[in-house]
Amino acid sequence: MIKEIGRVVDIQDGWLFVETAIKSTCNACAAKSNCGTSTIAKAFSSKSVINKVKNTLNAKIDESVEIGIPESSLLQGSFYLYLMPLLIAIFSAIATQLLGPQFLEITEGHVILATFLGGFLGFLLAKKLLNNSDVDKYQAVLIRIYDGKMVKAVIELD
Repeated sequence: MIKEIGRVVDIQDGWLFVETAIKSTCNACAAKSNCGTSTIAKAFSSKSVINKVKNTLNAKIDESVEIGIPESSLLQGSFYLYLMPLLIAIFSAIATQLLGPQFLEITEGHVILATFLGGFLGFLLAKKLLNNSDVDKYQAVLIRIYDGKMVKAVIELD
């Protein structure tokens, strides 16, 4: 379970809207002065994200809560959104380069076009697969409510 602590900023129809801060470990890295990733992380370091979570523990506005999502859901979702389009784009480029000359005169532009088309089709396929899957699987869950240092309620999922 990947966990994050945030603050409840709104409640609507049994759903919490939890604000969490985007974190970066770049400040602890010795190579941060020579790293492009560190520069990008600085631009987003003061940003926050609003997460929609079902209010299963009756949390109130301005309470600190811990939310989480199972690692398997995060990995599967990442595969669909990142790796699947990339693999289909690469496959399209290779197929166009190797099989295309049997039917047409293939130029570099054709291969580039096939790569972009493959990536786009990969995103469409990922969207279709994610829309047909169990939506609750990818939804963050409320794990506990914090009252200062006291924990009011705890739910362990894994």
